[in-house]
Amino acid sequence: MQNKIVHLLPEDVTVPECKRILNFKPFLEYIKKAKERTNTHKQFFFSYIIEQFELHPNLMVAVSLDEMKNHEPLMELIYNSLSKMVDDEELNYWSLSLPMKPTIFYGTNAFYNLISSIAVNNICPSVSSVGSVRLEGNPVEFVYAVILEKYYGIPSYFSRDIVHALEDKDTGLTRYFQATPDTRFIDILPEKKLPDIKFDIIQSGNYDKSEKLKWIQEKLPLDMFRFEGFGITTLKDVSVKFAVENIRNFTLNHNLNNTDNDFTNVIRWLKIIVENNDIEFGLLPALHVNNKLVFNDGLFANSVLVHAAREVGVEESNYLLMIEKYFNNPKFLFFSEITKEEKEKHEYLSLLASFGIFSYALIPVYFGKDMVGVLEIYSRKKVVLDESLIVRLDPVIPLLSQLLKNGVNEFNEGINKVIKNKFTSIQPSVQWKFNEVAWHYLRDKRLTKSDREIEDIGFKNVYPLYGAIDIRNSTLERNIALNNDLQVQFEILVKMLEKLKTNSGFGLIDEKIFVAKKWQREMHDAETFNQNILVNEFLETNLIPFLLDFKKGNAEASAIMEEYFNAINEENGIAFNRRRLLEKSMSTVISSVNNFLEKMQEDIQVAYPSYFEKFRTDGVEYDIYIGQSIAPGKPFSDIYLKNLRLLQLQSMAAIAKLSAALSGTLPVNVQTTQLIFIHSQPIEIMFRKDEKRFDVEGSYNIRYHVVKKRIDKVLIKDTEERLTQPDKIALVYINQQDANEYIGYIEYLQEKNILNNDLEELELEELQAVNGLKALRVGVVKDPHFLPAEIPLAERYVGK
Repeated sequence: MQNKIVHLLPEDVTVPECKRILNFKPFLEYIKKAKERTNTHKQFFFSYIIEQFELHPNLMVAVSLDEMKNHEPLMELIYNSLSKMVDDEELNYWSLSLPMKPTIFYGTNAFYNLISSIAVNNICPSVSSVGSVRLEGNPVEFVYAVILEKYYGIPSYFSRDIVHALEDKDTGLTRYFQATPDTRFIDILPEKKLPDIKFDIIQSGNYDKSEKLKWIQEKLPLDMFRFEGFGITTLKDVSVKFAVENIRNFTLNHNLNNTDNDFTNVIRWLKIIVENNDIEFGLLPALHVNNKLVFNDGLFANSVLVHAAREVGVEESNYLLMIEKYFNNPKFLFFSEITKEEKEKHEYLSLLASFGIFSYALIPVYFGKDMVGVLEIYSRKKVVLDESLIVRLDPVIPLLSQLLKNGVNEFNEGINKVIKNKFTSIQPSVQWKFNEVAWHYLRDKRLTKSDREIEDIGFKNVYPLYGAIDIRNSTLERNIALNNDLQVQFEILVKMLEKLKTNSGFGLIDEKIFVAKKWQREMHDAETFNQNILVNEFLETNLIPFLLDFKKGNAEASAIMEEYFNAINEENGIAFNRRRLLEKSMSTVISSVNNFLEKMQEDIQVAYPSYFEKFRTDGVEYDIYIGQSIAPGKPFSDIYLKNLRLLQLQSMAAIAKLSAALSGTLPVNVQTTQLIFIHSQPIEIMFRKDEKRFDVEGSYNIRYHVVKKRIDKVLIKDTEERLTQPDKIALVYINQQDANEYIGYIEYLQEKNILNNDLEELELEELQAVNGLKALRVGVVKDPHFLPAEIPLAERYVGK
């Protein structure tokens, strides 16, 4: 037993000051009553205790902590009277403290040894403060729990659980000890009359725990009470229980969608369970795509086997094949030491040893009958992995099973989500309708015992918004690029043919040279040359077969032709260079526009659920539909339509800025045009089961579809000027009322310095079956540094 003062609270945790008197009067009264209740030999022991304490009457009134070092025999009597005779003080974490405050002044060797192995910041030889301590639970709540039970008959208003988290300096691990305070020998005495309190106010559920405590402290401040006696604190090691509970909470509450999908905390808790900081853990979920194992870096990416394979440069396909062999025949593997013989037998052990792994175990984890992954246990130090360690993990294996199952489910849901969002028309905004129709189909099939035609899926009275972003003069640019590449190709071709003729004297080559030079002359003017089909016919059906036949068995001719065949390689040949650069530039712009529209779609759904559909051409076209029928659970108003129209105009301005900013960074300068078709009347759309997409329904509605398809190359009336131009937004309309609404939006964006003050109101040429079209056209303020991904959501479309 030891007598030393230790403050068992971290520095950042305080208990309100109140009147605390250390004395032993409550204990002596308890012993006297215990003596009266027994007629066994215990009476002699109780009499001896009473006799010894009555020799020190000052202990019944008040005593200081410093004086307690003079009364160790009496403290030992307290321990012996309250503990079991067979208790080993070297194992029993038991101590005496001030009343309602964890300031320890006497305890077992086990208690002090635990504290001294962790205690820092010694204040004086007899007093220390435990610095590396954390608390789970609130000591003040505990005090009020005792008061409320004693004086108001409320037994569990606040939690009495207090857990001390102590950092073990020897292992580096956290150990958790649950404190069980014994208040039998503390008298709680009110210094004034206690108030009547109606607890139903905070029992209504409108207060959280901290608010409840604050409310109680205002009604019953602790300075209203006097605490006399002493407390007893018993600590119980609950590290394993605490770790298991934390893993359970992690499994239940962890959001797998987070980019921070960290397994570090779980590993720390597993180390606490096995009580060894040198043992590491890894999880590898059984993720499959088309029945083939895959490894996802974003989901529990902590498999040591995968990391070892990558570290030594093993191809992913090779190490996945190695892991898949194990998954096809899973079993418990245990290597307390990776020996030379084991490395020769198992390729993966050789891999791990090269990564510094000394011992390794692999446990297949099942969810029901399905294997959902594996748990790796390993160490880089010479520590013994044995079966007793595996047994310690038994309580958490079901939790790890659930964690892996959650990971597998999340991975599969992510795949399905991408398919839905990127490859089908079933978007979240209309998913409810598909669910409803599918349910009706299954219900009716079960009731009628026969297959019925599934219901049509459509939405009436929805407002359409159409937009198109097109690569300016994409066909002309492709023709120019092709012509440039052909000129390079024919230059190399003619030189190659002339060299062949010189070396071989083969007469037919002269005819090939003649035709090649003829095409060279004709394609000199790229803008007027339009005989690419005939050129291609000459190259593919005339020249290439001749060259292939000529080089058979002719090594010298084959060497001469090598430069030409290298030049016409589509992937890296010089004769495809201009086309590759053009396609790369166009692809960069369209991909950036697509990414931008994806972000815009997210913002649209925040305001009001809408259906959004994109189409890839030489640019990007999109339709947006908004209306009550798409979101029957949310009241629709024209404010949502107007908000969407403004959002569309803002996004077109941002796209124009984006493409202009990109143009200076591309191998080929490509420009985009921006077009909006304003249609003010609601339409009906239906899901085409054969095409797996939505389309307009009804003759009047089809007119909307016809118009939007015919305006992409429309000219301004009585001119040869195309409406759509780079760095401008064109808005086609029929009704002047619609134009007036958009003019208001344009003026707003001009004020924000997003659009130029160059608004044009234009009449358009008549199109087949379409007349009376007009347009607005306005320039966009350029910004060479425009990077929309770096702009906050609220400012994404209105600039920096």
